[in-house]
Amino acid sequence: MATHREYGGFHIDTVTRIIRKTVLNEYIALPVAAAVTWLSQPSSSTYLRQILDLAASFNINLSNLNLAQLARIALYLGGTGLLLSTNTFLNKWAANNWTRSPPGEWSRWDREIVVVTGGSSGIGAAVVQALLARNPRTKIAIVDFAPLRWTPPAGALGANLHYFQADLSKPDAVRAVCARVRDEVGHPTVLVNNAGLVRGFNLVEGEYADVEVTLKTNLTAPFLLVKEFLPDMVRNDHGHVVNVCSTSALMPPPDMVDYAASKAGIQALHEGLWMELRYRYNAPRVRLTNGVFNFIRTPLLDGNPSQPQFLAPILHVETVSEAIVDALYSGYGGVIYLPGIMRYIAMLRAAPEWFFSVAVKSTTADLAVGFRGRQRIDETGGVQTVSK
Repeated sequence: MATHREYGGFHIDTVTRIIRKTVLNEYIALPVAAAVTWLSQPSSSTYLRQILDLAASFNINLSNLNLAQLARIALYLGGTGLLLSTNTFLNKWAANNWTRSPPGEWSRWDREIVVVTGGSSGIGAAVVQALLARNPRTKIAIVDFAPLRWTPPAGALGANLHYFQADLSKPDAVRAVCARVRDEVGHPTVLVNNAGLVRGFNLVEGEYADVEVTLKTNLTAPFLLVKEFLPDMVRNDHGHVVNVCSTSALMPPPDMVDYAASKAGIQALHEGLWMELRYRYNAPRVRLTNGVFNFIRTPLLDGNPSQPQFLAPILHVETVSEAIVDALYSGYGGVIYLPGIMRYIAMLRAAPEWFFSVAVKSTTADLAVGFRGRQRIDETGGVQTVSK
């Protein structure tokens, strides 16, 4: 869920969190339903009279209270909460092939080797920093074309923190940097596919190179990185692949259709890889996490989206990175929706097309934001960094 950082801390996730912990909390509502039902029985009239007298001493008149109706309301609320908890439970275990992580499997992060693409700034940098904050000895390999735009902890760079420059839009560069990571750091147990770019052109205005480099960086590179690092995870039945997706995969806005298409491909990668791990590789404890995120305040985004911030607040980098690192430390995979309402937007994909188009997709027609990256594309489709 979105946190206190977004929209002054008051947004749809704040409200739903309060409701979920109070009126839709089955551990509160169901006992209330049982207690009220018991009090409504003739055998409990003495206790009911004592409660009414106690309330009256505080000038609270409960004599007209309809106990049967109150019990039904509490039962419905508690039942709804129980259904939500059951759904969360089933989602978690289905995403993890109904397998538990052995005790201590993900407790020694100095034994894990993490690859984070796009770790020079933005989400990737925040993920690396959060991992190092939790365990300074975690081995991390950053793969990015841009140089680091943050200062690593003293003594970390070159020891347990490594930086590899590579243009992920070029398959040969992907293959070469993966070989270097294995040779110089070791076989990764965690892969965070975060690197991405958006050009911000509509389909007619964009050049061939804009479309090509977007799809290669955002979609082809994650496929190739999984192809390089997954076999060792499968052999050990231990690993975690995190893919950074986007709500644009659900609601492709104008002027970034190629970006949205690449993120829709990431969604398919996450779901298809789950199938292969379960039914082809027999590696049920290799975890997968997919992050479906709304707009995030990164170098890719300029301006403030026109969508209502109460319902879809623009996210802070730290909120996203904390959610990713929490998932890694949990030892379990799943889908992260930020803000939480995006889970229900995803469900609306099954609604009639006319309804989804009018009520949801059309809201992206005028986002009032500009898209800018730290990259420029040369005439050959190569990526060039831009100093900020």
